[in-house]
Amino acid sequence: MRPALTILSCRAGSFAFAAALLFSVVPPAAAHHSGAPHYDLEKKITVKGTVTKFEFVNPHSYVFFDVTGADGKKTPWRCELAARVSLARNGWTQETFAPGTTITVKGSPARREDNVCVMSSWVREDGKEFSARDTVTPEAPRGPQFLTDAGNRPARLPNGQPNIAGNWLSVGGPGGALGFGRTVAAPGVAVRGGVNYPQLTPAGEAIVAKYDPRYDDPTLRCAISNIFLAWPYDQHVNMITQTDKEIVLTYGFMDFVRTIRLNSQHPKTIKPSLGGDSIGRWDGDTLVVDTVGFTSGTLAHLVGTPFSDKMHAEERFVFDPRALTLTRSYTAQDPVYWKTEFTGSDVLRLSAEPHVAYGCKELSGKNNVRPN
Repeated sequence: MRPALTILSCRAGSFAFAAALLFSVVPPAAAHHSGAPHYDLEKKITVKGTVTKFEFVNPHSYVFFDVTGADGKKTPWRCELAARVSLARNGWTQETFAPGTTITVKGSPARREDNVCVMSSWVREDGKEFSARDTVTPEAPRGPQFLTDAGNRPARLPNGQPNIAGNWLSVGGPGGALGFGRTVAAPGVAVRGGVNYPQLTPAGEAIVAKYDPRYDDPTLRCAISNIFLAWPYDQHVNMITQTDKEIVLTYGFMDFVRTIRLNSQHPKTIKPSLGGDSIGRWDGDTLVVDTVGFTSGTLAHLVGTPFSDKMHAEERFVFDPRALTLTRSYTAQDPVYWKTEFTGSDVLRLSAEPHVAYGCKELSGKNNVRPN
């Protein structure tokens, strides 16, 4: 009989913690593309209205409500919250904001669109107030759920390779891959999540000078920024499938999929893509992945640290069957935009939660549309 799986709960941290590395005050719902460029965090507002709709979605949930003025006229509002995955771990559901109920919302107004805010807290009809990161259902399991005992899960495949198939969650906490900093530090100085950002060439600095996170952040287009920081991003559940010939990484963030061909060669002609062309081999119990053929993109989506189509990356994955962890380290070079290497590492653990589709639905609206 298969032993019962043992689950470890890890409390999800506030998005605000990570964003505070760049901005001193950021509401928890705002750190995904950071609050300061999008909301006037120095201003505090309180609005009361009747719920019309709750969009319980990724990358940000939104509650829509009508505010009735003294003249009886109704004005539609929407206020931003955290991602569905984070709210769900704190007991939030589609029914948290039922249409027709009255709520009082506290937060900060959008910078470029009227009647829009980022929520810091809300008060329901019975007078109980909740922070935007509170648990709203007492019996809800607080935070992401990890396995501590995998039962009869084999540590190796029949071919002898380490078994890395399954669902995986970052142990670093949400926000650990936000990608802060331009050349944030000199080489060897670690930033959040064990990431060392490269020093930029003049060409790289020129790209950053033109980048505006209010409009250029790839996540506003439901896209990942890069293959590195999207893997542990915000503790979405990643899924790995594995055969003798290939390993497929399905990112929990933005539903991004990479295929690693084992014991293969890069083709002479590669169609450039955000994920590039990945080939892998087992070096003992370490999976070594070599990737080329990228399109240009950004390492740090809040400030625009770029990479070019000449970037070359190597990743090394190591599974610890006792700790049930998968550690990835990576090194990349880019002769166009970087003077130094980009390096980093992350640790994921087998998840007790299933992998679910991210289903990106970006609702930021005019607040993130570049003026003509």
